[in-house]
Amino acid sequence: MRPDFLLAQAPFAESLVARGADVAAAWLLTYVVHSTVILLLAWLVTSRPNVSDAVREVVWKFALIGGLITASVQTAVAREPLAGQWKLASRTAAPPVPVRVEMRATLVAPERRFVVARQRGTRWSAALVIAWLTTSGAALLWLTVRHGRTLRVLGDRTSLDETVIRASLDGLVARSGVTRPITLTSSGSIASPVALSGDEICLPRRALVELTPNEQEGMLAHEVAHLVRRDPQWLVVARVIETVLFMQPLNRLARHRLQEVAEFLCDDWAVSRVREPVTLAKCLAAVAEWVGRAPRAQVPRLQPMSAMVESRGSPLVRRVGRILSARQAPRARTPRLTFAASACALLAFIAIAPRVSVAHAAPAGGVMTFVRAISAPSAGPRRDSMVVLRMRGGVRISLDSLVRQRRGGAAAGRVGRANVIVVERAQRR
Repeated sequence: MRPDFLLAQAPFAESLVARGADVAAAWLLTYVVHSTVILLLAWLVTSRPNVSDAVREVVWKFALIGGLITASVQTAVAREPLAGQWKLASRTAAPPVPVRVEMRATLVAPERRFVVARQRGTRWSAALVIAWLTTSGAALLWLTVRHGRTLRVLGDRTSLDETVIRASLDGLVARSGVTRPITLTSSGSIASPVALSGDEICLPRRALVELTPNEQEGMLAHEVAHLVRRDPQWLVVARVIETVLFMQPLNRLARHRLQEVAEFLCDDWAVSRVREPVTLAKCLAAVAEWVGRAPRAQVPRLQPMSAMVESRGSPLVRRVGRILSARQAPRARTPRLTFAASACALLAFIAIAPRVSVAHAAPAGGVMTFVRAISAPSAGPRRDSMVVLRMRGGVRISLDSLVRQRRGGAAAGRVGRANVIVVERAQRR
C-alpha cells in the first residue's frame, strides 16, 4: 500500500522548538500591549499635580515591572482572560497543503478519514524571537561594557576611613538609625557624588576641600538616602528592562521618572536629618556647577549608578525650591496604600486584559488522538513512531513539522509501505 504521508526527520524536537518560538512570540506581543496600557495609565495618574512623590514612585515601579508580570501570568495560565485573546497564525498567509490520512477500521468504530493540513509560509514567530534575542543580547552586552568603563573610571578611588568626613558620616548614620555598614571613598575622576550598589558612597575629591562641613553633611545625607532606599539596585533593574525590552520605548520614560522622583525623595530624607537644610541647596548648586564645567571626557555617564547631579542635567530648580520651602516628606502610610492599590490593579488587569496567542501557544482542552505510524522502507530497519494529534472541533486539524506530504516516487521509494493505526482515544477537558 502506498503511503499517504511521510514522517519528517526528528518531528518532536522540531515541533518543540516551533511551539517554543510561538509561546515566546505570544509573550513578547502580549508584553508590548500590556506594558503600553500600564505605562500610559501610570503617566496619567502621576501627571496630576496633587499626587505626592512617594505615590509617584510606587506607581512608576509597578508600571515598570507590571507588563512583565501580567504577560507572564497570562501566558502560563491556560484560562482565557475576560477580554478574550487575539489569535495570530504563526506563519505568513499561504494556502495549506492537504494530506489524506485513513484510519484502519475496527470492530468498535468504522473506517474514518482525517484531513491533515500542513501549514505553509514563513514562520514569522521564530524570526521575531531570533531578532529580539539577538538585538537585546547585543544591547545588554553594550550596557555591561559601559558599566565596566564607569568602574574603570572609578578605579582611582581611595578610602576615607580615619578622616573627619568619615566621622561626620558615622554620626549621621547613627542619628538616622541606619544599621548597614557603608563604605566611603573619594575619586578625582568624577564631578558628582555617586551611590554604588555595594553600599558605597564615592565623593569627588574637590568636595573634601571646597565644601563646608555642613554642606558635606548634606551631601552625605542625600547619598545615604539612596542606599537606604536601594536606588542603585532599582536603577540597574530599570536599565536592564529598558535594554532587553527595547521595543517598549515607554520604559525609558519610566526610568527617567523614577530617577527624578528618587532625587526628590532623597532630598526630603536628607532635609529631615541635617542640622541646616539650606546647606543642602548650596551643595546641590556647587555640584551642578562642577558637573557643568567639567570636560566631557571627565563626566562619564554613570550607568547603572545613581549620581547626585547628572551630566545631562536634572530638575535642579525644583529640587532647590523644595529644600528651601522646607517641604515635609509624605506620611509613611501613603505608599502602603498605593502599593496595595497597585497590586490589586495588576491582579484585575491579569484577569481582564486581552492577550495575544500565536498558533497553539495557549491551547484549550479538546480530543487527543494518539496515532501510531509504522514505516517499513524497502531497505533498512522499520520505523515505528508515536504521533499525538489534537482534535479541534471536527476532522480537520493542523499539524506542523509532525507530518509532511509525500512528493513523487522518491518519497514512496524511501518509505515503501506505511500503515496508520488509532491506538487510543482520550477526552480531556
